[in-house]
Amino acid sequence: MRKDKIYEDLKFSTEFSVEDWNVLIKLKLGKYFTNDSIFEENKEILRTEVINYIKFCTKTEYFKLFEKTFDISKDCIFLNRPESIRILANSFDDISNTDMKWLTNALIQPDSSNFSERDKVSYYFKAIDETLEGAFKPRFKLLDKLINFKLDQIIVDNSSFDFGKLIREFPLHIKCDFSLFLKDPLFSIPTNQWRNIAAHKSFTINTDNIVVAYGKGNIHKKTISYSDFYKIVNWTQDIYRVIRLAQVLTSLNYIEEIVEILGGTQNMNVRFEASLVHIIHNMQIVGFEFVSNDEQNETFCLNVRGKVNHDVKSSLIHASQCLDKLSRAIYNDKFIRYSFQKTKINIVNNSGDILASATISIETAIKRAQGELTLNEYLSKMEFDIKNYN
Repeated sequence: MRKDKIYEDLKFSTEFSVEDWNVLIKLKLGKYFTNDSIFEENKEILRTEVINYIKFCTKTEYFKLFEKTFDISKDCIFLNRPESIRILANSFDDISNTDMKWLTNALIQPDSSNFSERDKVSYYFKAIDETLEGAFKPRFKLLDKLINFKLDQIIVDNSSFDFGKLIREFPLHIKCDFSLFLKDPLFSIPTNQWRNIAAHKSFTINTDNIVVAYGKGNIHKKTISYSDFYKIVNWTQDIYRVIRLAQVLTSLNYIEEIVEILGGTQNMNVRFEASLVHIIHNMQIVGFEFVSNDEQNETFCLNVRGKVNHDVKSSLIHASQCLDKLSRAIYNDKFIRYSFQKTKINIVNNSGDILASATISIETAIKRAQGELTLNEYLSKMEFDIKNYN
């Protein structure tokens, strides 16, 4: 799968301005922040996260689940702020890694549009396993810790709990509030059993239906239609989106305290593509249409079309402001940190010809980020090239 594919949801439009996006995120996400300053600091991230919010907010049952999940963290903070933030900090690496796993799955997935129906079902069972085990379960463990802390004021060490134990021992009197996390909405098969069905390939694909088998000893079997199977796939992705966004918003509110407990950001690892999604989305919001990215020797390049009603020079000056973020995104991913020496932004025309470019060394951008260079010193080291500018 081409890396460009992960940016297809970032639709370009000149009809929705930066101000429109800011109004949208304030309207939909502003209430989840403890104060306006934290909200303002995270606006660029929220312009991307609101896309995830839109995917489930019109589904009443999922929106209610999102708010209940967010409120659990909020209630814990109110109950005992230091201990609650320590729970968040101790889980931070595990839940952050779920984004890396989710994005990795997106990057390596094949184009299933040409698969036979049988092969497509097999592929989506694999996706169910990867979503529930690699992405959903670590975040569900954090939710389980917070719920137990809220109810009993104790911190449960659930690190050794398997998926089944987490589901079975979920507090009985609040199960109905979180039932979509615990079992599917069509057949009430426990979430962990869907993971087991997928991981152990306990399914039979027939021409007109699918038979799944689950359980130990007393094996249960269920015959489901193809259309219902794809609804199950969507359910697994929806519950991950819900739990993820609730926890992301919580973390953003208390990120300074979380980072302090973790001893700084130097040991954090953020997958480059995750940062790139935010960068591209925010560039499109201000008027640059993303075309592609490519790698030229040791330089990572972004190719964008210039802003409407702006000349090439002014477009380039504005676009070059992304290079420090792009450089830091590469530097913060230890797996690609040493693959590139420079970052570059190209302004291209409709034919893909490069009209102008700006380039900076990653080392220079990091020095600027660390306060070792003034803005003027940083800009003096940036290379500008305007080819077809009149």
